[in-house]
Amino acid sequence: MHRRPLLACALVALACLAATPSTAQDAWPAKPIRLIVDGPAGGINDIWGRRYAQRVGEALGQPVVVDNRPGASGTIAAEALVKAAPDGYTLFYGGMNPLVAYPGAGGAIRYDPAKDVQPIALGTIGYPLLIVGSGFGAKALSDVVARAKARPANDELTCGTGGHASVGHFACFQIARAAGFKLRAVHYKGGSLAAADAAAGQIHLSSGFSSELEPLTAPGRAIAIGLFGPNRLPKFPDTPTMTEAGYPNIDLPSFSGFFAPAGTPAPIVARLNAEFVRAMQRPEMTQWIQGAGGVWMPMSVEEFSAMYRREREKWKRMSDESGIRVESQ
Repeated sequence: MHRRPLLACALVALACLAATPSTAQDAWPAKPIRLIVDGPAGGINDIWGRRYAQRVGEALGQPVVVDNRPGASGTIAAEALVKAAPDGYTLFYGGMNPLVAYPGAGGAIRYDPAKDVQPIALGTIGYPLLIVGSGFGAKALSDVVARAKARPANDELTCGTGGHASVGHFACFQIARAAGFKLRAVHYKGGSLAAADAAAGQIHLSSGFSSELEPLTAPGRAIAIGLFGPNRLPKFPDTPTMTEAGYPNIDLPSFSGFFAPAGTPAPIVARLNAEFVRAMQRPEMTQWIQGAGGVWMPMSVEEFSAMYRREREKWKRMSDESGIRVESQ
């Protein structure tokens, strides 16, 4: 005679268990979200990551707190992401260096870029610039090429990068190969740090992105002499593209995006994608991205995942063809 009450209790218990994951996800976010950025404060990913973080945090009702983890071509930041719980409270902004370029060049990493991260949304696509310090005396890329070729074989120009096998590393050596001279790479924990040393005359050249270079070029401490992209940037109207300077086919589009640890619940990933895309489409964000020389486009989780896979394959090919390998440093 107790079977019906017992059966009813069992059904209630099962219903509660079945509802638990959904309820937990529905309550998300219930606390601040950490956004790991694979570069130093003031670097391009830090600048863009903070702008997104502010707007997405407002939409979610919880602050998105930036955690800068520079160094080792961004792999320190990526490793911190994959070690985090896949609960939607730890995200990552960046991607090109630690998830695409560095692994593609044979870098030793303790994570699998294909399996250990969950792509969420595209942040932006940008193109690096080549700069020299104003004290170097060069006004154009042709001046740099002439000086490089006139130097003794054992006295190469130095080029600062954001890390071995980083986008900046490829940029420096793409132009050196195309112009027929040699460079010695000097690796830093971020592109903005390399650019600051170029402006100070500690190294000869560096490569970086518009937003991180403008504080150096605007006051005249550094001069942008070439763009690795198809069109001139609004903030650098006098800086020619590499094609215009006589070196075609060395465009280097570089993307940044948002990622979560693999296994993050699909409803949370979908919500994050929607909020990041919504933030991207706000007029002040689109104007800022375009003004900074970035290209943006709304992408679903599936579209961004497919792009991420294509970029990994492309940069692996580029590393094999160029000879830039981590083990050769």
